Amino acid sequence: MLKMMAASRRRPGLTKADYQRYIEFYHGGISRLDRMKIRAYIQNHVIDSAFGTLADPTYEILANRDAVVELFFDTFRDMITTLEPAEPGPASDDGKFFADEPNSVTVMAEEEEIPVSHPLPSFNPGLGLIKNVGALKVMHYIMRDPDVYVEDFHKYWREAHNAALEKSSYAASQLRRCVANKRSRLNENDEAARKHFKMVNPPIYDLVACHWYDSMEQAGAFREYVDILQYSTRTFADWSKSFFLYTKQIVIIRDTPDAAF
Repeated sequence: MLKMMAASRRRPGLTKADYQRYIEFYHGGISRLDRMKIRAYIQNHVIDSAFGTLADPTYEILANRDAVVELFFDTFRDMITTLEPAEPGPASDDGKFFADEPNSVTVMAEEEEIPVSHPLPSFNPGLGLIKNVGALKVMHYIMRDPDVYVEDFHKYWREAHNAALEKSSYAASQLRRCVANKRSRLNENDEAARKHFKMVNPPIYDLVACHWYDSMEQAGAFREYVDILQYSTRTFADWSKSFFLYTKQIVIIRDTPDAAF
């Protein structure tokens, strides 16, 4: 499947609670009624976040995101049909009421499941939202170093990821699932996404790595992991323009209850 990810922040005048309540109950509701060709729709509500590094004197990127939505499609044509409908529906014109649309960041991605050492146990009530998924989802947006080719970038990240987990037994033991969302080459045809989300010159992220943990109490495991990752001996990322989000995953549309998304 193909996936469109859009990280947005709330429009002026709204609290985070206003924004997240609106997108879950109102925008989510009309999206169910007007789903077009959407295969699945996941909202990730931001609980906490960090942008750049401790060494940065000030932010090099827009340092605020309140949610990331993930729209899944079976084909590229289905995505275009949904994002550019012949007749705009209520969902496609609703963003102006809750989002700072020009500053959204989108990634058209293809998923790669990354093996973990300790997936969620078969009996774990209250922690996993669905099978093999923990209740805390960390979304790590990694900006590629401009001197590194895309193919090398993904290879170097995977090597650094494995090395970081080897050095952090805490993170390795608590990580329940990991998915690498790799920017699809179809992003070169992202005019429909830019138009739909009203974006203006969004930054390009070639990788969004998602990590799942049992609960917010394990956030320190990711922090330990990412601190090691950023000090990788090989340069492959611009950490000052990277960020990560601690999120709560909310399912808006999913027809297959046991699907791993």
